[in-house]
Amino acid sequence: MSPLLDAALVAIVVALSVSYALYSLGPKSLRRRLRAGLADLAARAPAALHLGGIERRLRETVGGSGACGGCESCGSAPGDAREAAGKEIHVPAASIGKRRLG
Repeated sequence: MSPLLDAALVAIVVALSVSYALYSLGPKSLRRRLRAGLADLAARAPAALHLGGIERRLRETVGGSGACGGCESCGSAPGDAREAAGKEIHVPAASIGKRRLG
């Protein structure tokens, strides 16, 4: 391959990696803005590309309908996370015995 093509491929992969890291580890407001921007791009795309469904799904995630990722419960009602947390089992550390090998 040519050195120019190699450098271009490496630059593209590095840019994709950095953008994925920013999206995954960045603030949630950045994710919402990126989704809104992608939805705008999908809305402006030609109708021949059939991006209407993708645009609709991106708009739904930006609008906060359904699981928004704020409480990590993925439930539709805000009380679901509190109920699930109340069902946790608490075991006192003193009651846990040491294992016997043998």
